[in-house]
Parts: sequence; C-alpha cells; structure tokens
Amino acid sequence: MDTSDLTALPESFSAGTTVTYSKTFADYPASEWTLTLYLAGAKVLAIEAVADEDTFDVTIPASATELSAGFAAGVYRWEERVTKDDEVYVVATGSVTIKDNLAEATDGSLQSYLERAVVALRAHVEGRLTAGMQSYSIAGRAVSKIPVSEAVDLLGKFEARLARLRHPDRISRPGVISFVKPGTNQ
Repeated sequence: MDTSDLTALPESFSAGTTVTYSKTFADYPASEWTLTLYLAGAKVLAIEAVADEDTFDVTIPASATELSAGFAAGVYRWEERVTKDDEVYVVATGSVTIKDNLAEATDGSLQSYLERAVVALRAHVEGRLTAGMQSYSIAGRAVSKIPVSEAVDLLGKFEARLARLRHPDRISRPGVISFVKPGTNQ
C-alpha cells in the first residue's frame, strides 16, 4: 500500500511495513505545536511527527510494528495529541487494524484454530477408518479414542463454521423454500 499521499492513519496496515501520512490543523500549526500519535492495543507505541512548515509528517517505521518488536496483529486504538508548552489537546481518535506480518510468518503460525482443528480431525478420521480401533488396553492401561461417528460429526460442524467464516456472503447449506397460499396445507 502506498501511504505517501495519506492525510490520516489508514484503517488498516500490515505489521512490519512503513506508514506515512501528513496532517495540517489550522488551529495548531506544526511550526508552533508538536503532534504525537499514540497507538494502544497488545503493545503501546508513541510516534512524534516531524514539522514541515505548518504540516505534520507522521512516519511509523516498519521496525516499530514487527513481531520482533513485540507487536501482535489486532485492533489498536489511536489518538493524536498536539502539545505546546503546558497545553495538550486531542485532535483525532480512532482505531486501526494492524494485520499479520506475512514476512515473519512460520509454517502454520497464521492458521486459525478452526483450520488447525479441521486438519487434525481429518487426519484422525482417515487414520481411524483404516485402523478401525476405538479403544485398546495394554498391560492394564486403557486408551480410548473419540468414536469415528463423533469425529465425523465434529469435522462437519467445524468445516461448516470455517466455510461461513471464509464466505460470509454465501448460504452454507442449500435449502428448499416454498410459498403457499395462507390458510392452505400445501
């Protein structure tokens, strides 16, 4: 995302990327005031803007939002404050979604619980269909596994839930709708 022409913090950006924007306030010229951007969520960050005549240039460096800096993806509240001597005013507030840094991802690290559960249940069901054992006992120790029917049922529920999350605009199960005349039993 090219952030060089922004006049405010974007609604979202990826962690580990540089974000820049410029702001001007008629009542708070950058030549007389200092602007600080505060981010608060899983981690807290304060960025002081640089004055360019009467414009504030805000730059969030990529290194500030990397996982190695302790930053976690999520929704962060933000606030911009201007300061001059003992005067401090909040000039803008909002929230920003900081997305995962794909450059720092490891195998499976960005999979959701549902995605991991579906993979595990599929492997369990496939393994159980060939092995066929539900429980066994060796030297007085018993091991019981989830019955295949329950695992298949749970797998179906998890797959349906995952499909709804991936495609919220789709109907997950087809259905039949019929229209009848009021007062009839058709």
